[in-house]
Amino acid sequence: MEPALAKHGVSVIALSKDTVEEAAIHKERDGLSLTLLADPKLDVIRQYGVEHHKSLGFVTGRLMIGGIPIVLAPSFKTMAIPTSLLVDESGRIVWIDQTDDYRLRSSNRRVLGAVEAAFAGLSAPQERAGD
Repeated sequence: MEPALAKHGVSVIALSKDTVEEAAIHKERDGLSLTLLADPKLDVIRQYGVEHHKSLGFVTGRLMIGGIPIVLAPSFKTMAIPTSLLVDESGRIVWIDQTDDYRLRSSNRRVLGAVEAAFAGLSAPQERAGD
């Protein structure tokens, strides 16, 4: 989508609860050219209201068997809800797409439709993430 977005001067920025080091590894591993921002304390994620409290994580102890930490108890961990936002130059959110399924993101068609609509002064098409 880069050329189509660049036509409108739109930049893609990804934000996650990863640390700076984890974001750098992810960017290099996947050969990404977009900007990856780290928000390990979820400060910005909370400001956008996309904090998710129902992600299952596990508490591990110091007990190891064969070098593998033993899970002591399942717990819920906080992370970001998978969300795509189109933010205008004044910082106003003009389009948002969100899903509860961490594996889904907005389709290219949906994002480009929202960008085209924003620049044409129309409302963005209403579809669910993954469409």
